[in-house]
Amino acid sequence: MMLLTLHIVAISAVIGITANFAYALGKKDGLRIARNEQDGNQQKELFAKKNS
Repeated sequence: MMLLTLHIVAISAVIGITANFAYALGKKDGLRIARNEQDGNQQKELFAKKNS
């Protein structure tokens, strides 16, 4: 019984660590994409002002 409990705890820890790591990578990519989009919008605004 103790071995089963140990396995369940270990598997849960691995799943938790993996999920946390994947979430952090996704969040970093999301912030990067948002920053790139914001920079792109600012460049479009500057281009529009120059051509007006």
